[in-house]
Amino acid sequence: MKIDRMLEIVFILMNQEKVSARNLSERFGVSVRTIQRDMESLSLAGVPVTSLGGREGGYTILPSFRIKNGEVKEEEQQLIVKALQSLATTYSSDTLRSVMEKYHALVEQKGQNKIYWDFGVTGENRPVQEKNARLETAIKERKLVSFTYCNAKGATSHRVVEPLAIHYKWYAWYLFAFWPEKEAYRTFKVARIRDLQVQGHAALREHGDIQQRMKEAETAYYQTCIPIEIHFAKEEQSLMEEYFPDCTVEPIDEKMCRLFLHVPENERLWKALLLSFGDRVQVAGPDSYRQSLIETAEKFLSNYDRQVSHSGDTLGVPT
Repeated sequence: MKIDRMLEIVFILMNQEKVSARNLSERFGVSVRTIQRDMESLSLAGVPVTSLGGREGGYTILPSFRIKNGEVKEEEQQLIVKALQSLATTYSSDTLRSVMEKYHALVEQKGQNKIYWDFGVTGENRPVQEKNARLETAIKERKLVSFTYCNAKGATSHRVVEPLAIHYKWYAWYLFAFWPEKEAYRTFKVARIRDLQVQGHAALREHGDIQQRMKEAETAYYQTCIPIEIHFAKEEQSLMEEYFPDCTVEPIDEKMCRLFLHVPENERLWKALLLSFGDRVQVAGPDSYRQSLIETAEKFLSNYDRQVSHSGDTLGVPT
């Protein structure tokens, strides 16, 4: 999987002065172009990778980023540990285990403090990890897969798609695939996939640069998001900045502030998050989204013989 390969590339660069794209492509069994895309992704992620031209050229990493001769400070070791363990909670992989073991051996040199690995965290979210493993196999073998899918509205459907990539974002794993029936690319949340089956016949369509297809699909997806206007008291600003770090807080007056959150209209998790703030936030618009939140609150409270009080433009619950 790409994330495995990129992790190993980082460790190779941190322990060698330079390495060629050809050597990396042979080591990982991929094309030189794939290695070049990996380097571009690492650079975009903030890893200081540099390309050296000429016959003796290749890729190198800034000396300040290189782990060598046990020069990693204890707090830096712990930061790397936390990053790898965080990854391990969502992704189970023999290659990831290998990378962690290599780092363990590296920081153990010259009497440094030992770092012990607890792989128990990889047991979390096991159903998703098992589906990821099957999807990886299907991607490698270019096989179609079939499954039952439950969308954000709770509706189920049967899909037969060509899996192209799995990726981790928004704190969850997603499958990026081509849906032949609609002649379109789609993204599926792996946790919502049921009855996953790998088909016997292979896919024949060529898709070009998969990363580019993913970027195009993500751009189209964000165009379907709507802006949610949220009002809150000024003293709640630090809390809002914690939960919505990418949103700009704007003052309304001396006591109130607002921000605009761009979210999928039917995604339940965003609605649940907004409702969890109780009376600390007020959804000012759009009206359709605000009304949807009110209806959700009414349905929830109906289980407890309670009613929502419609007072002005707020969501209030009588005590």
